[in-house]
Amino acid sequence: MNLIAAKKLAFDLLGNKNSHYWKEKGNKYYHGERVAKLVLELRRIILPDDDSHDEILTVAAWFHDLMNGSEDHAVRGANKTKELLHKYCTEDEINSICEIINVHDDRSSGRDTFSDYIKLHQDADQLDHFGTYDIWSGFTYAVAHGQTIDDVMNWLNNRQPSEYARYRRELNYEISRKIYDEKSEFLKEFTLRFRAESMGEIWKLDEIIAGGL
Repeated sequence: MNLIAAKKLAFDLLGNKNSHYWKEKGNKYYHGERVAKLVLELRRIILPDDDSHDEILTVAAWFHDLMNGSEDHAVRGANKTKELLHKYCTEDEINSICEIINVHDDRSSGRDTFSDYIKLHQDADQLDHFGTYDIWSGFTYAVAHGQTIDDVMNWLNNRQPSEYARYRRELNYEISRKIYDEKSEFLKEFTLRFRAESMGEIWKLDEIIAGGL
């Protein structure tokens, strides 16, 4: 497998595009890069003695959102990736890559039958959308849509938490749920601080005074 050429191809296709007008340039390319790193971290935890699919997981991460924004983007992305990678991967490698891409968004009960490699990718993909990137996305959306700080606060306090349980249920592994919980706790604390500072308050003022700062 020619990873260097495959990565260059992914950048050429996605590096200067944004999936939505309000998102940053190359958002799906850089999302793919982060997922590629996350999926290998999860693999080392869950399948520590099996690095047989690391290159496949990496390339699948780079290309999984190639057709994001279109209907049935996972299936269409798998079909498009199959056309593009024939110069860089063997037929078996392409089939394995496209198998992951084809169902990466399938969070139905039938996912219990998926291979560990598919499940690893699904969790890495899901986890990348939360934590600090969740905040970044919320802010860029708000600015582009003329929203105020109060609108962002409403989203952080009400809309996002109501979806936490569903997103958590969609994860495949306990370690993924623990990582997600840590990200959720970070977001809760950030929300409290953001609310205070957006109202002109000083965060943890009593602790600052007590510490002699």
